[in-house]
Amino acid sequence: MTATRLLILSPIASHPADQGNAARIQGLGAALMARGIRCEFLHCTTEGSTPGGRIAMASFWHGFHEVPAAVIGEPSLPGAWGIDDWCPPELAERLAALQRVRRYDAVLVNYVWLSAALEGAGDAFRILDTHDLFGGRDAVARAQGLDPSWFFTTVAEERRGLDRADLVLAIQDEEATELRRRTRAEVAVLGHMPPLRFLAGLTPEPVMPFGYLGSANPWNLAALGALDAALAGAPELPWLLAGRVLRRGDLRLASRPRLMPNLADVAAFYAAVDCVLNPMAGGTGLKVKTVEALAFGNPVLGTADAFAGLAPEHPGHRCADAAALVTLMREYRLSEAFRRELRLASRRLALRYAAELAEAQDALAARLRALAT
Repeated sequence: MTATRLLILSPIASHPADQGNAARIQGLGAALMARGIRCEFLHCTTEGSTPGGRIAMASFWHGFHEVPAAVIGEPSLPGAWGIDDWCPPELAERLAALQRVRRYDAVLVNYVWLSAALEGAGDAFRILDTHDLFGGRDAVARAQGLDPSWFFTTVAEERRGLDRADLVLAIQDEEATELRRRTRAEVAVLGHMPPLRFLAGLTPEPVMPFGYLGSANPWNLAALGALDAALAGAPELPWLLAGRVLRRGDLRLASRPRLMPNLADVAAFYAAVDCVLNPMAGGTGLKVKTVEALAFGNPVLGTADAFAGLAPEHPGHRCADAAALVTLMREYRLSEAFRRELRLASRRLALRYAAELAEAQDALAARLRALAT
């Protein structure tokens, strides 16, 4: 039986997986390859490219290709990006040239703003992995008091991009419901969960009771600011801060967390802390830092927004805001029973969600295998 050939196009490098979207892309590729799908990777260098990253990607994927990103100019719409403003005009032809030689059964494009590349997919099955909702994303940001950043467009423009696909992947149920209103394409849910490290039985001795790991996007910076303000008068609650957010030269934190700069492997962070914090307010998509912490087996305290799409049950997974989260941090420090409960609830949630994700990955892989028969 001939293996299904899938080309995955992404504006984000799959390696290193030092931010949530890269972890999602790498994790999905690993899951599909483990299920017999032959996956090649086409990297559009929207966020740059490094020699080490290219070497890692070439050794991970069955085939690796790279194309320069578009030069991003002014938005083509009043107050928003047009759906193709960030897509290199020649990307569809580059994909078409690969398709003529490689004969892919399916093409999977990451992010709706590269959907124009699907025009070069020929007769391949066309999949769009959304990661997030981008139509009206600026309004969501402003509602949280944030200046919109990165890509955002109108719902009508997003619909135009979504409709280029045969299958649209939503990262969680709530977004799938909204996407079904925005496109005529089929919509399926495919979340993300790293391998469950805690099943190996390794339990490092943490050096800090609490920790937060995040990149420097506006949502994380707002969450970090709220957490810092809530912890400013709580020296009895020491915590560790790590991640790309530390690259910001203007960080001024009143709560004086211990810093973990130059983090080469997120495993070092999860080994160093006992309980992981996620004070996210608002935002869209799946909070990858939440599922990553769950996968490592750490107990997690977070807001309801931090657990969106995960169907949490424990009160520690449904805090109203950063102040409520800090209240539970105090309880965590004082109560062994609470610590035990939260750890158990976090691991049960990880197991339940991982099982649901494996079923969705099985279904997608079966569908892809059927294309080659």
